[in-house]
Amino acid sequence: MLPSSRRYGLADLVGVADFPAATKCTYLNSASVALMPTSAAAATIAWQEDLAENGTLNFDEVAEDKVFDNLRESFGSLIGARPQDIAVASSTTELIASIAWALMPPAGKSIVSTDIVFPTTAYPWIRVARHTGAQVRFVQSTAGVIDEDALIAAIDHTTAVVAICSVEYSNGQRYDLQGVAEAAHRVGAFLLVDASQSLGAVPFDWSTTLVDAMVTTSYKWLCGPFGVGLLALAPRWQDKLDPGIIGWRTHAEIYDLRADRCVPHNDARRFEFSTMAYGAAVGLTRSIDYIRRVGVDRISTHGLALGDKLMVELEGLGATVVSPRQTGARSSIVSARFPGSDPRTVVRHLGQAGVVVSARRDVVRFSPHLYNTTADIDRAIDALKRL
Repeated sequence: MLPSSRRYGLADLVGVADFPAATKCTYLNSASVALMPTSAAAATIAWQEDLAENGTLNFDEVAEDKVFDNLRESFGSLIGARPQDIAVASSTTELIASIAWALMPPAGKSIVSTDIVFPTTAYPWIRVARHTGAQVRFVQSTAGVIDEDALIAAIDHTTAVVAICSVEYSNGQRYDLQGVAEAAHRVGAFLLVDASQSLGAVPFDWSTTLVDAMVTTSYKWLCGPFGVGLLALAPRWQDKLDPGIIGWRTHAEIYDLRADRCVPHNDARRFEFSTMAYGAAVGLTRSIDYIRRVGVDRISTHGLALGDKLMVELEGLGATVVSPRQTGARSSIVSARFPGSDPRTVVRHLGQAGVVVSARRDVVRFSPHLYNTTADIDRAIDALKRL
């Protein structure tokens, strides 16, 4: 750690050797792809090498049957869920699509989302609505921010599903999930939350939530490899939903390979369906274990403090910060506009200076995580000054 840098609440918990890429550049791009702990990368590679060298000598049928057990246990511990509440797939897209086809809201019903939601959270519902005649309603943002009262007001007696992100990818806006859940459940609607931009950086307790289904990806704030999607499904739905995507892992006895019947698991595992890059699941388990050891509460405090510093410094340069400021309505994602500058041009110039960020919509998005320090913010601001 550089002498001039500071870690808010993470001193002695995050080592430089754990994230070597953070020493090569100023990496403020976790909302796109986070850096992976070396322990997780090593576990992923070791699994793949063992498979290449030994085939099924080690990865036999028993091992494949239990391949997700450790991941379900670790992820469940992270969010306060039981292992049987967790399903594993290759992506959030597959899981959202499977749930959308399981629910299939009919004509006369509506699906409520927002106009700034990540496309994957909405597209499967648009496809299902095209098939059934249901209506998809997008709550309109103002200056890129959703009025949460307007979101709740859009949930009415016709609403069958509410599909939102817990944190919006474009500006880091964070929703009161309990409030949205209560509004959804008052009219009997199903709440699906895409937590890809929050889990690992924002505290969450599944055991007290009213969310019906939550999905997340592996490679953002959970610091895992590409290739894993996770689902937490409320117990009240686990023996009711008929997944829209099924395969040989859907069957409760996966090696009872008869094509004429499928008896799904009676828990969230019924949403698992296929062989996948299992080594990615092994690596994600290590990443989640790392996040749990550091502590999401500490990570959140650290990220918000870096975000506070970043907002002040950006405004000092004349940038317009578009991320929410209110406590409870923001995350560590900070997005800003630079008057007279195209965001992609700004991102390209920052990249040339060794500062890695993203352009999203009409903003430049900064997303610090547990491996960042105040020195990273200073270097990003210095690079912007030179522009």
